[in-house]
Amino acid sequence: MPVPGSLERSFSVAYTIHKGRQRHQRESRRKSSIQCQLNPQPEQQRSVSPIPLKECLDLTTTRRAALAAPLVATAVATVANPARALIQTGLERDSTRQSQNAVDRLQSRVSTFQLGNGMKWIVLERHNAPIVACHTYADVGAADESTGMTGIAHLLEHLAFKGTRLIGSRDFERESEALDQLDEIFYALRDAKVAKNSKLVAKLVEEFTRAQEQAAKFSAASQYGSLIERQGGVGLNAQTSQDSTEYFVSLPANKLELWMALESGRFMAPVFRDLYAEKEVVKEERRLRVENSPYGRFTEAFTEAAFPGQAYGRPIIGYPSDFEKIGRREVTDFFTKNYTPCKLTCAVVGDVNPVEVEKLATRFFGSWKTPCASPTSSSPRSYSELWRSQDGWDDFAASKPPPGEILRMPSPAQPLYMEGYYRPASWSSDDPVLSVISDVLAGGRVSRLYKRLIAPSRVLSAECLSSFPGDKFPCLMMLYASPTPGSSSTEKLAGLVHDQLQDLVRQGVEEGELVPIRKSTRASLLEALGSNSSMARILSTYEATAGSWNRVLEETREIESVTRDDVVRVASKLFTPSN
Repeated sequence: MPVPGSLERSFSVAYTIHKGRQRHQRESRRKSSIQCQLNPQPEQQRSVSPIPLKECLDLTTTRRAALAAPLVATAVATVANPARALIQTGLERDSTRQSQNAVDRLQSRVSTFQLGNGMKWIVLERHNAPIVACHTYADVGAADESTGMTGIAHLLEHLAFKGTRLIGSRDFERESEALDQLDEIFYALRDAKVAKNSKLVAKLVEEFTRAQEQAAKFSAASQYGSLIERQGGVGLNAQTSQDSTEYFVSLPANKLELWMALESGRFMAPVFRDLYAEKEVVKEERRLRVENSPYGRFTEAFTEAAFPGQAYGRPIIGYPSDFEKIGRREVTDFFTKNYTPCKLTCAVVGDVNPVEVEKLATRFFGSWKTPCASPTSSSPRSYSELWRSQDGWDDFAASKPPPGEILRMPSPAQPLYMEGYYRPASWSSDDPVLSVISDVLAGGRVSRLYKRLIAPSRVLSAECLSSFPGDKFPCLMMLYASPTPGSSSTEKLAGLVHDQLQDLVRQGVEEGELVPIRKSTRASLLEALGSNSSMARILSTYEATAGSWNRVLEETREIESVTRDDVVRVASKLFTPSN
């Protein structure tokens, strides 16, 4: 990847891509391990604080992350959740009984329905407080973007809060005319830049600025959020990942109808106002999180190397060169193609009546007739159809990085080492085992990386991500680590990490290491049961990606049933030089 001079002065990234023998001959597909090192210049002072990778890595958008999100400090959980307390104190019989009671109550209170247009709904009745959590899961993410048009999915997430035809405009008819004129100037300006007509560019830039100011006179984009807030709404937000875009909020239960009206408006009658101003906001976000962050550029380069020419190799926030080309025409095309009723799953959790929820959903969304793509004989099987049907180890793209590719950039930041191993998508029958392996390596203070590397101060930090940068398609299990202060050798760091991986393959895992993982898995679900927002996210995510919200219960049992032999079998496939 070409490195700008200014970037070369401040970063050091080294990739070593190992290529070994082919594990599978089928369609000549190969799997390679990818190692990535961020090296400091010796004379430069480094920070010793833990690496702030959360600003670079999306760690909360996979299905398993949704389940783990509700976990809180032990002291708090022990008071708030008796069943969790029993689990943590080892009273297995009582904890199992209370866990089963909680699951039984959950199953009796969840109802589902599907509108005629294919839109799915899950409702969980909880009448302990007059509030409701609403979560919309859109099966649309950055991986759905086409080459040269990156960043649209994330941009659409921003635009979804700018209102509708009824909310967010002082005079929609005049605003619509102003937006159309603004679009005409934008595309003329884009063509002039391509033609390198500097005089015309300068003229059109002035016209574009004036047109933006004119359109802004009719815009009241903050009305959407203000209306929600005035009606008692909290937590209004959204997030975009490679695999999905999610929108969520909590409201007083008697404001459910308002949410239905607003949610249907932004999906059925979007305006995309303030598009060009919002592009500048996203550009600044990219500058902050990627271009001005050593780990941001590092992570972007890592994913490009891991998935060359593939959707997962492109950044969610998009490339600046692509962003310059995006206008309302491109945004509208992407939205029309991808935001269809059958790609949306909504969960409503709280003080509601399922019958009333269905009536409101039919009233506000039932008239949405945007057609969904019809499956053909050559269409790939759906995500839910593939669920646990095969292990998926053969299902890797043919395009892999060439061996021996090395890219170095010196960095004033703390050194960082990354290594990724190709793994199947999360529908794989081996996904529960992969989750356990990740927890064995880096699941808290009882994990191997913590006890063997961090606690004895052999490394400053070490972490393992079960799936990266998504999990809907074949992805990576990723490990990253940073050395202790005074050490700058990423090669030594790599050796320490490799020793732990090989020990797992050769020596296996002790039963005592699996017990806390089983407890934590069950505790995660119990903890989520105490939060409307957590349950809304979990129910919608599993319904959309696994075919049924009940799969969250099945997956918990699958993880609890993983054996020592399962860990060795999958680790032997995973942690090899050819993978």
